[in-house]
Amino acid sequence: MEEGIEGYDSTEGSILFTELFTSEFMQRYTQFESIEELLSSGGFEVNSEEDYEAIPDEDIDIHVAKTTNFSSWKEMLTDAVEAYTIKQSGH
Repeated sequence: MEEGIEGYDSTEGSILFTELFTSEFMQRYTQFESIEELLSSGGFEVNSEEDYEAIPDEDIDIHVAKTTNFSSWKEMLTDAVEAYTIKQSGH
């Protein structure tokens, strides 16, 4: 299932950022209430998968390292996927 997680993609089989980065997750690990707030505070406007793909890894890594408990976007995404997977299997 994890292979289908590309990020901000609403196509069948993928998980929306809002499902992955719940408000609980965001409040626990970041200074933001939502993933949208984190992205917009970094000057990233993400309205589609293309927008997400266009963000330079280096830029989002710097923003994530400064504003969250994670050292990179990949680390934050990996933890969110793990939390999501555990939550889904727990129900």
